[in-house]
Amino acid sequence: MVQEITISKGDYQVTLYSTNVAENYTNKLIMVPNVQTKEGQESGTKTLKIVDLLRIVHQFVIKCYIAGSSTTDTYPTKLNGVAQNLTAKEVKDYLKIIYNGGGINGGASTIIYDGDTYDGYLEKVNFVEVSSDSPSDSIKDYARYEVAITFVEGAEV
Repeated sequence: MVQEITISKGDYQVTLYSTNVAENYTNKLIMVPNVQTKEGQESGTKTLKIVDLLRIVHQFVIKCYIAGSSTTDTYPTKLNGVAQNLTAKEVKDYLKIIYNGGGINGGASTIIYDGDTYDGYLEKVNFVEVSSDSPSDSIKDYARYEVAITFVEGAEV
């Protein structure tokens, strides 16, 4: 199932078509081993102590596609939420502008995924140019760029 992902920052907003979204939660635990003396070794190992400060990182790893303007009926290129006659390269360039700060000083980017809005930061964006002979119903056949994005939810300090 193909799902729209909207990414925005400043005056820029692009829509991409995802085929795979991994939502990860990581909690950094502090592990404190118990002190074991030579004399106490005969009683066996001691249970590890763990400190949980709830330092949770919420991260998305998104595999998505940018389609070209010739496919506006099936997978339209969108800018600021409106279907545009943009080339895939133009959408790629707008996404690069968002990654590079969106023309504003500081602040988070926003993604809309599965009806929910998340504020955070694009940690990594990878573009791979792809080609297809004849489009079918699959976004992979319409795609011009395959994009891998790592997005971390969070607020500016």
